[in-house]
Amino acid sequence: MADQHLPDDVIADTASGTSAEKVGFAQRARAPFYAASQRIGSGVRGLAHLVKLEVIVTTVCFFVPLILLYGDDWIVREHISAYYAMTEAQYFYFPLTVAAMLFVVNGVVKEKHWYNVGLGLALAGVVFFNHSDHSVIHNVSAGAFFIGNGVVFATFTPKKELWFKLILSFTMLVGLAGHFVFDWYSLFVAETLSLWVIAFHFILEAKGLIK
Repeated sequence: MADQHLPDDVIADTASGTSAEKVGFAQRARAPFYAASQRIGSGVRGLAHLVKLEVIVTTVCFFVPLILLYGDDWIVREHISAYYAMTEAQYFYFPLTVAAMLFVVNGVVKEKHWYNVGLGLALAGVVFFNHSDHSVIHNVSAGAFFIGNGVVFATFTPKKELWFKLILSFTMLVGLAGHFVFDWYSLFVAETLSLWVIAFHFILEAKGLIK
């Protein structure tokens, strides 16, 4: 029996039809995953829009003193750094490490807030070098963090907001002076007041009320 050859255009049509079917099948198979990825992506973007980095920093700074008190059976120690020696030391290391990391991330993500990288590293120095074994590094780091925040408030700010930032800086200064100058309360109280001022600054920034 003689060989029968199909015309080239028939072969081409058959091949193209097969390819089209494969492409169509691949697209149909991919569709559910694509739709799911789109929904996940939208959710992540919505969460990022809803929960700004500044809000997280605010939450951590505000609750650090309360977390320390809770982890140490509500014992008020002389200063925040003293809690590194408590039995449940994770209540000291975890929130403060997270706070330091968030400061650094904020400084990296927002180019105009580069100074937060330095503040984050200063806070990391407070956490990683305890006041008992590394007092010099610890005290320098603590001073750089708290005083640095006050300096940042008054320095890196638009002129129209300067008066308000000066109030924040002055509040931190008075809070620290209440311990170091007037001995009205413990250093723990002074540090707590400073952290709450920092938290207040970040929440206003998150709401777009200040820059």
